[in-house]
Amino acid sequence: MIGSVGVESVPFEWGAAALFLAALAAGWRFLKPLPVSIRVLRLSTAAVLAGLLLKPVLSRFEERSIRPRLAVVVDRGPSMRAEDDFKRSRLARAVAWLEENREVLERAADVSLFAAAEGARRVDWEDLRKLEPDNAVLEPSSVFSDLLASGAPPQRVWLLSDGAFDAGEALAPALSRLGVPVDALGVGPKRIPRSLVVSQIQSPDFVFIHGRFEASAAVEANRLEGETVRLELRQGERIAASRTFSPRKAFEVFHATFSVDASALGTQAYTLRASVPRRGASAALDASRSFRVEVIRQKYRIMYLAGRPSFEYTHLRAQLKGDPNHELVSFVILRNPEDISPVGDNELSLIPFPATEIFVKNLFQFDLFILENFAYDRFNLPTSYLQNLKSFVAQGGALLIVGGENAFTKGGYRGTPLEETFPVSLLPEQDDFVAELFKPTVAAADHPFLALGDTPQETAALWNSLPPLDGYARFSDVKPGSDVLLAHPTDKTVSGRPQPVLAVREFGRGKVMLVGTDSTWRWKLAGGRDWRLASFYARFWSRAVQYLTGSLELKKVKFSPLPDRMPAREPAVLSLRVFDEHFRAVPGVDVDLKLVWNRPDGSTVSPATYEREPGVFQIELTELAEGVHKVRAIARYRGHVWGEDSVAFRWEGPRGDAPLDRGRLQEISGATQGEFRDLHRAGLDAMLASLPPVRKERAVRSRVHAWDWSGWLAIGVLLLLAEWFLRRRLGHL
Repeated sequence: MIGSVGVESVPFEWGAAALFLAALAAGWRFLKPLPVSIRVLRLSTAAVLAGLLLKPVLSRFEERSIRPRLAVVVDRGPSMRAEDDFKRSRLARAVAWLEENREVLERAADVSLFAAAEGARRVDWEDLRKLEPDNAVLEPSSVFSDLLASGAPPQRVWLLSDGAFDAGEALAPALSRLGVPVDALGVGPKRIPRSLVVSQIQSPDFVFIHGRFEASAAVEANRLEGETVRLELRQGERIAASRTFSPRKAFEVFHATFSVDASALGTQAYTLRASVPRRGASAALDASRSFRVEVIRQKYRIMYLAGRPSFEYTHLRAQLKGDPNHELVSFVILRNPEDISPVGDNELSLIPFPATEIFVKNLFQFDLFILENFAYDRFNLPTSYLQNLKSFVAQGGALLIVGGENAFTKGGYRGTPLEETFPVSLLPEQDDFVAELFKPTVAAADHPFLALGDTPQETAALWNSLPPLDGYARFSDVKPGSDVLLAHPTDKTVSGRPQPVLAVREFGRGKVMLVGTDSTWRWKLAGGRDWRLASFYARFWSRAVQYLTGSLELKKVKFSPLPDRMPAREPAVLSLRVFDEHFRAVPGVDVDLKLVWNRPDGSTVSPATYEREPGVFQIELTELAEGVHKVRAIARYRGHVWGEDSVAFRWEGPRGDAPLDRGRLQEISGATQGEFRDLHRAGLDAMLASLPPVRKERAVRSRVHAWDWSGWLAIGVLLLLAEWFLRRRLGHL
């Protein structure tokens, strides 16, 4: 026990006491003639008053040991039921290990126990013995946040878990806020089997066509030292990329990143396959994991090649170029090879026709290739150029052929590789163009491309209100598998079918559209006399581009791709995107969303949504039951039904036999400068050595404020009265 005397006076009180004592010292010479007894009483009174001004305090201290604060988190997720190669569950083994070492732990640290699942709750040793596995999977970010909110922050954390949980995006910020090392103790089997696991894949939900995206994977290798592990990223049977690595330790986690070309629209499925070939007595290993990416348009790259200047070229080029979602490159032939020039080509301001660049070097950079009234044979181009254009379509490109006097048979296409892509068969005669006015009829009213009105009745009225076109091409027949959308009202093909004016077909992976006239510009002029037709021309050609490039069929309301089986955790999070006609995000204020969730028991629920970012809506599903769940979304935009999508997934509930995920636990410990150990091999002394040392601290056991005693006032008064009495008695008044 240690004691000390101190004062609690403020500077003002120190100054007052000093002034009082200084005044006493200055007047001391006047007190010298007085008897000693009076001087003693005067000094005693002054001492009491000065002492009260200084506020003396009597303190008694004791020394005590301050142990480091240690938070011990026990995972009680469903996988902690597993017994592995022991005869007790993982949770029971974790609790038993703590109880066996309780005395040593409490001697070395100030231990706080937490039971963890969706969050963390504080328990005592008695509660610890009664813990049972929960159906909720451990949420590490919530657990570490709860640790900070439970009281004094820990100086180190021990996590006893099997790692059978998803880290989630919120884990890194939670660990950063925690700010202390986390030691992970893996609760799992003694014997580590030889295994290969694709533990994680990260990829974007949506990417733009012709762009590149990265897919990152984590692969865990157990007891594969010295063997070769091959990673293959496959799209169908095609190997998009591959990697190899050789583990050097008994357990290693390898991370690989693949750069992938988004070459096709729509939902693209990929599989990451990890394999180890058979070696001696060791069996071959194979592991795989699939994921999906939705490929959408950002801009349409269009090549427009016109055989000569025309009203069609002028208006169509302006329409395509005015759309911010189009990246247009156009060429128009102003001088044909047979045109005689009085000067040399080097003196002309016109650039030469860049045939090689168009048909060979840059062809596959485009989404859509337009040939308008272009005479192929006039330029003596090699047949290989048309073969390239045929390959372009077969591999997913789009081709639009616009007619005119120099197109089709007269343009030299009959019998060429490109004719194989056409939806029609060409006439053998050169004179295949008829110059007369006509009004095409709708031949396929149900085709989505022709639906330019909000209702079928409105669409029919629009087509009937259009002015006549001028000139059309004649054909021999319509090829099988082709669709005639617009036809001549009276003329027939050689085979007797209505003469196609607008026909489409699929060729390979691409699409071909044939327009047998170059006078659709007349539709644009019709807007001046009929307000209903003011935007018809623009909508027609915009839909033509969307149809040919596949965007017309792409959903404008789209769920992000989901795995076949969702992780056993709640909530299940779904993501929904809404696009406009140009595949730009539609803000939530402009969208009316309705969602219907069909549960496995047949009941339906309307889950809530919130807008995570413009055009991206998040849906969280809770109270999940095992079985197949279906969610349907319907969006209204601009007052009309804009689109719908549905998604289905199987939820199987938490697993009780998940393997020990050392990689996940190492990820947490490594991110916090902590350590990972298997529980059955954990050395307690080494773990305790990593704790901050026990420190000595002097604590106040008791404190007496001497100046606060009311008796001092009585003593002061008695001293003054005694001095007055002596002065009167001794005659020193």
